[in-house]
Amino acid sequence: MAEYLISQQDSRAERAEQVAAVRDVYRYNMDMGFPVAAGTRDEDGPAKRWQIKSLEAQERLRMNLRLLKRRGRWNFVNELQPLAPLRLAAMIRSDDMAGIVDYFMPVPGGTTGETRQKSLQDFREVFALTQAPSIVERFETDEYFAECFVAGPDPTRLQRMTAVPGKFPITSAHLTAVPALAGDDLESAIAAGRVYWVDYEAMSELDNGKHPQAPKYMYSPMAAFCVPRRGGPLQPFAIQCGQDPAGRDIYTPADGYSWKLAKNCVLSAHNTYHEVLTHLGFTHLMSEPVLLAAVRNLAANHPVAVLLKRHFEGTFSINKLAVELLIQPGKAVEYLIGSDLASTYPWLAKHRANRSFRDNYLPATLAATGTAGSRELPHFPYRDDGLLVWQAIAEWVGNFVAAYYRADADVLTDHELQAWAAEVASPLGGQVRDFGATPGQIADRHDLVDILTMVIWTAGPQHAAVNFAQKDHMAFLPANPLAGYTPEPTGKGHTETDWLDNLPPLDVAVQQFCVMNFLGSIRHTVLGDYEDDFKNTPVTTGHKRFLADLTSIEDEIAARNRRRAMPYEYLRPSLIPNSTNI
Repeated sequence: MAEYLISQQDSRAERAEQVAAVRDVYRYNMDMGFPVAAGTRDEDGPAKRWQIKSLEAQERLRMNLRLLKRRGRWNFVNELQPLAPLRLAAMIRSDDMAGIVDYFMPVPGGTTGETRQKSLQDFREVFALTQAPSIVERFETDEYFAECFVAGPDPTRLQRMTAVPGKFPITSAHLTAVPALAGDDLESAIAAGRVYWVDYEAMSELDNGKHPQAPKYMYSPMAAFCVPRRGGPLQPFAIQCGQDPAGRDIYTPADGYSWKLAKNCVLSAHNTYHEVLTHLGFTHLMSEPVLLAAVRNLAANHPVAVLLKRHFEGTFSINKLAVELLIQPGKAVEYLIGSDLASTYPWLAKHRANRSFRDNYLPATLAATGTAGSRELPHFPYRDDGLLVWQAIAEWVGNFVAAYYRADADVLTDHELQAWAAEVASPLGGQVRDFGATPGQIADRHDLVDILTMVIWTAGPQHAAVNFAQKDHMAFLPANPLAGYTPEPTGKGHTETDWLDNLPPLDVAVQQFCVMNFLGSIRHTVLGDYEDDFKNTPVTTGHKRFLADLTSIEDEIAARNRRRAMPYEYLRPSLIPNSTNI
C-alpha cells in the first residue's frame, strides 16, 4: 500500500529537505504583471505522447498550408519556409516548442499582390485539406449567434437582466421585432426571468490594435436575448455597439446587414475577452500559480500533492509556450485580437488579479449571474453538463479528504497545506484572490473540498470547455472574428460589402484556422485517470466510484445530445483531459 502522509504525520528530516530543495528551483516570474514559473525541471517538459500528438496535428496544418500555396492561395508577405529534417529533429530533441510552432504555423504577415473584395468562398477555401466545421452552413443565423453564449467557446458571459439598464434602453418594440417573440412584453419577460444580456464594458479599457497593413478596432457592445414565453432556445433581439446610448442605434434582426455588422462587433469583443481572459487568464494563468505553490510547499508524498500531480501535467510547458511565443509582439494572439498588446497585458493582469477564486465555483457563479434556473433558461448545455461533472468531482474530493483528514483540526495543523494556501493567496506569490473561505488559509475539511474541486475543475473540465470548442467554432473566421477592420457601425442600411469589409483579411483567417485547429486537436490524458497512484490506498474505493460516476455522466450527456439541435461535446468526461496541457 502506498503511504501518503499529511505533514504532521511525517516528521522525517528528509521530507523538509526535499521541500526546501524544490523551493530553490521553482521561483516566481512577475515580469508580465502576473505570476508564472521562473524555474522548472526537465520532467516538467511535454510528455513524449503529447509531443507526438502535437507534431501530428501541426504537420496536418502544414500540409494544408502547402496545398494553399500550390493553389496560389498563399499570397502573403511571409513565405512558407523550408526546413531541413536535421534542424527539425534538433528542435524536437531540445523541446524547442516555440521554434516548432513558428515553422509549422508561421504568421502570414499581411497580403501581397492586388487587393480585391474578399468573399465568403475565400474563407471557405482556407480549408484546403481539412474538413470545414459544420458551422460553415449555419453561422449567419441568429440561432447560431445565441448558441455561442450557452454552448460556444465562451459560455460564461451571459447574465440575467433584472431591469432595463440606463445605458442600454431596450424596449418591447425591439423585443417584438423577432418573430419568435411577437406579442411578448419586455417588462413581463424581465419579471419572469426570461431576458438575458452580455455587457462588454470591460473592452473599453483596451486600445485598438493594428494589423501589419490595416487598423483594427475593438468594440464595447451590449447584446440582449430572450427565452420565448413557451420556452425554447434563446433569441437575440437587440445590440448596441457601444456603452453610451447617445447617438447610437439599437439594432434588431429586422435591420438586415446592419444587424449582421452589430453581431460582428459583439463577437469580436466576446472572442477577444474569451481568448485573453476566460481562456488564458482564468484557466492557464489561474492554474499555474496554484501548481507552482503546491510544488514549492507540498512534499512529494503529501496526498494532496499526489492528487494534483495528474491535474497539472504539462501545464508548466504549455504556459511557457504561451508566454514566450503566442502572446509576444507580432505573434499569433496579437495577430488575431482586436486590441494592442500594450493595453492588453495590464488589462489581463488586472482582471486576473481581481477574479475571485471562491466566487467562481460553478454553482456560485451560475447563481450570481442568474443563469442557474433551467425553467427560465431551459437551453444552457455548459451549465447542465458542467454541473454533473462538478458534482462528481466534489464527491470524489470529499471522499479523498475524508480519508486523509479525520477531523477539521487535521486540516488546520497541516503546515504544508496551510503554507500552500498562504502562498497561492500572497501578493508576492500566486496573487489568487479569495483562495478559500478565509483567503490564504484553509479553514476546515469542507473548505478544502471546495478548493480542490475548483482546482480540478479549472485544470480539466473548465479548460476543456473553453479550449476544445475553438476548433469547431473559431477555425472558420467569419463565424467568430476576434477583431473588426472598420469602425463601429452607425446608422442603418448597411450592405453585404460593409459586413465583409468589417471581417479580418484572409491572412488573418489562415492564422486563425491554424491556431484554433491546433489548440482544439490535442487531447492528452483523461479526467479521473490517476494510473496506479491510488491503488491499494484508503481512497481506492472512492476512486472507483468516481470513475463509475463519470461513465454515468458520459451516458447522460450522450442522451442529452440526441435531444439537442446541436450536440455539446466539450464536457463529456471521455473528452476532458486531466490537466491544462494545450
